Amino acid sequence: MALLDITDLSLTLDSRRLIDGLNLILEPGKIVGLVGASGSGKSLTARSIIGLPPRGAEITGTIMLDGLSLLSLGDKKLGQIRGRDIGIVFQDSAAAFDPLMTIGDHVAEPLRWHLGLDRKTARIEAQRALNRAEFPNDIDAFSRYPHEISGGQRQRAMIAAAITLSPKLLLADEPTTALDVTTEAAILNLLRKLAREDGMAILLVSHDLPAIATIADHIALIETGKIIESVGIQDITPHRSPRLAGLFASIELQDSRAEIKSGEVALRGHSLSFSYRDKRAVENVSFVLHRGECLGIVGQSGSGKSTLARIIAGLSKPCAGRIEAIKLPCPVQMVFQDPSGSLNPRWTLGQSIAEPLHREQLAPATRTQRIVQALQEVGLDASFAGRYPHEVSGGQAQRAAIARAIIIKPDIVVLDEPVSALDISVRSQILDLLDGLRRYHGLAMVFITHDLGVARRVADHLLVMKDGKVIEQGPTAKVLAEPKHAYTRSLVAASPSLNHKVFTPRASEG
Repeated sequence: MALLDITDLSLTLDSRRLIDGLNLILEPGKIVGLVGASGSGKSLTARSIIGLPPRGAEITGTIMLDGLSLLSLGDKKLGQIRGRDIGIVFQDSAAAFDPLMTIGDHVAEPLRWHLGLDRKTARIEAQRALNRAEFPNDIDAFSRYPHEISGGQRQRAMIAAAITLSPKLLLADEPTTALDVTTEAAILNLLRKLAREDGMAILLVSHDLPAIATIADHIALIETGKIIESVGIQDITPHRSPRLAGLFASIELQDSRAEIKSGEVALRGHSLSFSYRDKRAVENVSFVLHRGECLGIVGQSGSGKSTLARIIAGLSKPCAGRIEAIKLPCPVQMVFQDPSGSLNPRWTLGQSIAEPLHREQLAPATRTQRIVQALQEVGLDASFAGRYPHEVSGGQAQRAAIARAIIIKPDIVVLDEPVSALDISVRSQILDLLDGLRRYHGLAMVFITHDLGVARRVADHLLVMKDGKVIEQGPTAKVLAEPKHAYTRSLVAASPSLNHKVFTPRASEG
């Protein structure tokens, strides 16, 4: 019997049909993966289930939870159901937590709100939920604030808060985005464990098809507000689900990248070290970067890879060692993970793209010409110069961020997780774009990523970092195919996009 039954759900906002006749069924103890590109309607569907659609939206159809019609309920009743019968895990754990509340108090809050437990009893029950979510025992959740723990630990705490009342349904909206592969695997395994042990139904919303495929019983592909394919994981075949099978095939082909010849040395790092207070974030790291080469840096959260990137970009100064640029000056530009956070929301894209030109005394016509040229090189037309960040998609915003980086024709571009929040098709477009820019400009690139599939796709040479040290390095294909260090082997084993068993139809459980 279905726990969640969505029938002919439609949502209209400002005369636009954003969800169109959507049907979805979820049974107890089962995990359904809802996948789709940015703007496809997957997160909007999840928000509609919990009664939090955009203001002014018109909704028709039915959403039944264990025989109860959710769309017919008022705000007060829905507020009682959220947290008690429906647990929610959001993508951005940092934004979901009140920075003035401890982690433990966040987990205890649903117990006090819904059950009226006193503070002491709520803390005891909250600790049990934290233990179930495998939150580290050596961290006192009731004395730590959100900014004092890692992203993976915050995500476990959010799961603990979501399951503390043993809800019937858990909605997980992009719960592993931007987490490293081992932390992602641990979070996904935890979700699967909850479904099997508690009979909890889980709707897992994500653009990360390989990750979903590791735990889902059923996958639904949504496009422009419609579910166009919905099949059991074991039925993903070109005949029964051509679109899903095609997406899986495109992921498997990520390692078939045309080789780009590298040239002379562009940059050397000599015994680089960097410390935050008493913690050594980078320790004795050396590397060589050639012109036209892409150097990939991978590792878990906290391994030091982003700190090393900041040193290379000149945003942080090493406390020991040195960076040697073979050619001077050696312009270095940086592209960040979140384009919406790195582009000024009050500036047009054209203004942001032109920002690196502030040192050049250019005539207005020449300045405009440079902006248009940069836009065209990243596949955007001139009209995008007048748009604001909120008026474009995530992929278009990232293209604009890349245009800003290349407008001064730098020798080196440092990219810190530039595609982790993008869906599969857009990610592939951005990676192809970067390959093209390397060929055209002879750029040297430093690419930071937690996704080993992406590293295989773009990087010629790979550094594997752990606890601030480079523990393994070499040609990317060789490092990933024949990892020598146990840590590297664990990263490869935990990476859905490298584990080809994921793409083989598997028998459903139970």
